[in-house]
Formats: sequence, structure tokens, C-alpha cells
Amino acid sequence: MKKRYHDYQTRQQMHAKDYEIFYYSDSTIEKVSLHHHDFYECFYFISGNVSYYIEGKTYALKPGDIVPVNTTELHQLIVKDHTVPYERIVLWIDKNFLNSLSTDKTDLAECFYNKKDYVIRLSLDLQQNIRSIFHKIISIENYEGIGSDILYKAYFVELFVQISMALQHNSIRPDADVKKSNMITDIIEYINNHIEEELTIDALSEHVFLSKYHLLREFKKHSGTTIHKYIIQKKLILAKELILKGIPITEVFKQCGFGDYSNFFRAFKKEYGVTPKYFYSNFRQDL
Repeated sequence: MKKRYHDYQTRQQMHAKDYEIFYYSDSTIEKVSLHHHDFYECFYFISGNVSYYIEGKTYALKPGDIVPVNTTELHQLIVKDHTVPYERIVLWIDKNFLNSLSTDKTDLAECFYNKKDYVIRLSLDLQQNIRSIFHKIISIENYEGIGSDILYKAYFVELFVQISMALQHNSIRPDADVKKSNMITDIIEYINNHIEEELTIDALSEHVFLSKYHLLREFKKHSGTTIHKYIIQKKLILAKELILKGIPITEVFKQCGFGDYSNFFRAFKKEYGVTPKYFYSNFRQDL
């Protein structure tokens, strides 16, 4: 049977309420810019020669790898060559939807937070099981028959129980295929732990005992972005998380360590294309 791929989407916002799933195969895409989502993303790699950058680490992916990405993790994918088509399944999941399927005993979102590494490398059996579930979700994309209102929920429970089991029992680690700098890891950890403060290059260079010039050069080399932009993106991610919880904007910019509201306003609008007030009015949770 001929494979049915989706047309590649450049947008990074969900249009559907609960989830969206995309089955892609490309021979021209070079890279996706460093970004994050306001929803969970579960990335299943099928084929290609790619590197996946996430939070200071760069992974050479292998077929069957899964990357569960939470809402605060900056990530980017780079295609090294197109000798083999870049094929993958990308699943976007609304946080509230996945939480609604969880129970006191089983947290289906566990794989997005309680993980030993950013990439889950599966055994062959688990690869087949999980890929089969992904394709079941794709197969009911336009299904309107009996159980159409609940069948996809059953598949989601099955999928994330399987992934949680892989986290607990699978000992295959992608250590040999990850590039990282202990210095960059240290810097990113420091930024994440002090994101509510007014971070400066001076403070960071002092923390890692490097000159500012060396720090700026090394960070750009390993992350593909400037340290200033990285800090701003992380602060804006926190700002969106707070806004989605209903925190007033007058408190949000202070809690995110912006010097003043005008700096926060300009950075937010430049990054997301809307004002903080618009985002608050249109996307925050109903409390």
C-alpha cells in the first residue's frame, strides 16, 4: 500500500484542540530554527541523516529513536544530507488533553519530564509496537464511525504507557551518538536555575571562569545561537508559562527577570508576533 505523507507544515502552533499528527518525508529541508512549543511534542525518527539539538546536546539520531519534548525545551533539527529521505512522525499534544487521560497512578506526561536523556533509544520490539500505534492514530485522522469520539484517546493511552515502559525498562542509551560540552551544559543549567534573575554575560563568564569573548564564541559554536538570544528565549518561555497560568502581565515581566516592561514587550512581540496582552487575552487558561 502506498504511503500517505502529510504536506510539510512550517507553523509551530496547534490548530486542533487535543492533538495534531504529521507523517513527513522530505528530500529538500535543511534545518528547522531553534524553537519551542506551548504543547508537548513527540518526535519519532524513521530515516535520514540528521542531528537533533536540544538543551545543549546534539544527537545523531537512529531509526526508531523517540524525542519527547516538553514546553520549556529549546530544540532544533539539522539535516546533514539527503542521501536517504528524512522521514519522521511528529505528534503534537495539548498538555491539558494528556493530563485528562492520566490518573493518580499513571502520569502519561512522565516521559516529557522524568527522563534520563532527551532521546529514547528503543529495542526493535518496542520500535515496532510504538510505530504501530502512531500509524493507528494516523489511520483514524478522518474517521467518523463508531467510537470516533473516544478511539483516539485509547490509542494515546496505549502509546504513552508504552513509552513510559520503555523509559523504565529499556537500557539502550544513545550515549555514543551525542555530542556535548560540559561547559555549555553547565551554562545552560545555570541559566535555567537563574532564569528569574537579570542574567548578564559578566555573571556567566565568572561562573565558568572564562573570558566573555571565549564564552560567547564557544556558546555560539555548540548551540548555533548567541547566548543573549538563548537567555531571552528562555525568559520568554517562562513568561508564556506564567501567562497561561493566568498571572497578570505586570507580575510576569518581573518574575522573568526583565529589567523593565518595555524591554519585555519588545522581546515578546518580536519573538511571537503578538503583544503580551493579546497572548494573555487569547491563550491563557480559564481559571
